[in-house]
Amino acid sequence: MDEGIQKIEQGAKKGWPVVMAWVGGITALIGLFASLAGGFEWLVNHNKLKAEVQAKMTLAQAQANQGEYQASIESDGEVLKADPLDRPALDQQLNTAMLWVEDFHVAVPEDQSAANPAALALDQIFPILDAGLARSKGSLAADIQAHIGWAHWLNQHIAEREFGTTAEKNLRAALASDPSNVYANAMLGNWMLQNGGDFAEATQRLDVAVATGKARPFVRKLQLGGLLYIDQKGARAALLRAVNDMRKSGEPVDESLKRRILGFCFDAVIVDSSELAESLSALPPDETWKTYLWLDNVPGDTKSQKVVSDFISANLLELAGKRKEALEKYRVLQQQLMSRPGSLKNAVDAAIARVSQG
Repeated sequence: MDEGIQKIEQGAKKGWPVVMAWVGGITALIGLFASLAGGFEWLVNHNKLKAEVQAKMTLAQAQANQGEYQASIESDGEVLKADPLDRPALDQQLNTAMLWVEDFHVAVPEDQSAANPAALALDQIFPILDAGLARSKGSLAADIQAHIGWAHWLNQHIAEREFGTTAEKNLRAALASDPSNVYANAMLGNWMLQNGGDFAEATQRLDVAVATGKARPFVRKLQLGGLLYIDQKGARAALLRAVNDMRKSGEPVDESLKRRILGFCFDAVIVDSSELAESLSALPPDETWKTYLWLDNVPGDTKSQKVVSDFISANLLELAGKRKEALEKYRVLQQQLMSRPGSLKNAVDAAIARVSQG
């Protein structure tokens, strides 16, 4: 009996490690399956989060492309709430802030000031630009520094809450680090034209910006906008050289701007003889004529346009030394304007007297 019990106990002892090994194996398998399940869940959540981030960034880019800069910045901000160090989102938000500075405008009713909404917008822009400058180097840092300078000019000019030379200091700091920087040159040139700075340096800065071939539409906007209507000798000549270059390179100019340039440079009713002479002498006569026709190729009063274009043509003949042909054109115009007294008729009479005496 005792011997039987001993055999049973010995069998149990031999079987117990097998049972424990089997239990351990099952436990390990359960742990493995749990780990795999957890890893699969993590992978699903990770891919889901990645897709959500990409969707938000794609939306932000689309908003920026449509000029919805504030909405774009906020969309990228949603990504940065989850990960403040997400570099693609930081860079995209920075690019949008710079685009917003370049295309800054505030829509308000005519009887309301734009100062407050402009200030609110700039309060969103400045921290993004400052943070971008802190993490950037080289030409990108100069781009950002220039945009910070332009934002300070907007803060002074539109938001009306800043004074002094902060804008100029930032623009010149950008130039110091990158002398050929397109934004620093274009922005400083325009700023100088608007604030009575040295005209020669201002136009030279704008010419450097154009020569880079970068950001061409923005550079042209600052160049033409800065020169148009400025009460400065040489402004009309510089403006016509710019638009002549645009004509030859096929750069677009909208009809409204063409009309304004025509009025500023060629309208004998508005400009005096010395100002018209500056416009007509800015380029070789044949290029002046081609540029004039290019600017004048807009819908309007065809009859009036013909009279003015004949007057411009006569002036160009006079400047080219073709006095006889010029005098003939002036006299035809004098007959046409006999019953239309005014500035243009006076200009024609003065031209006939001038050429006849010569």
